[in-house]
Amino acid sequence: MDLFIRNGTADDVDDALALFDDARAFMRSTGNMTQWANGYPARADVLADISHGTLMVCEDADTGEMVGVFCMQTWPDHTYMRIYDGSWPDEMPYGTIHRLASKYPGKGIGKFCLRWAQERFGCLRADTHADNIPMQRTLLGAGFAYCGIIYIDDGSPRRAYHWRR
Repeated sequence: MDLFIRNGTADDVDDALALFDDARAFMRSTGNMTQWANGYPARADVLADISHGTLMVCEDADTGEMVGVFCMQTWPDHTYMRIYDGSWPDEMPYGTIHRLASKYPGKGIGKFCLRWAQERFGCLRADTHADNIPMQRTLLGAGFAYCGIIYIDDGSPRRAYHWRR
């Protein structure tokens, strides 16, 4: 599969939502029963990512199929201001990866998306649910280090990761 990443557009909303649905089902099948609950990420989240220029689409260059999607936030994330049971290794400017979903789990699409971000940013952060073992493995496999616990806006804990060139 020859992959490339581009900015998402309004034409990508339905495909992105379908990928999030597939990712949610995959999470449930691997024991992650609560992450991305109640329809999150929703259409409003995808539209907000598009309006901010942060929705990134991973496509198969041969077929044009959307095989991955994520948010590449380029400003500090307010939920990362406090970290518990650990620490960030530095306070360098960083990009944040959110809502990474792959159509074909285990096929390297998530790692491709992370590598793409690593080529563009010298420092990255990401977080995931404690039960999202596949995402934790993907982050660690891409060279991210576990740093501690952050709490997202709804008060739920997330495992926080950091990567620096």
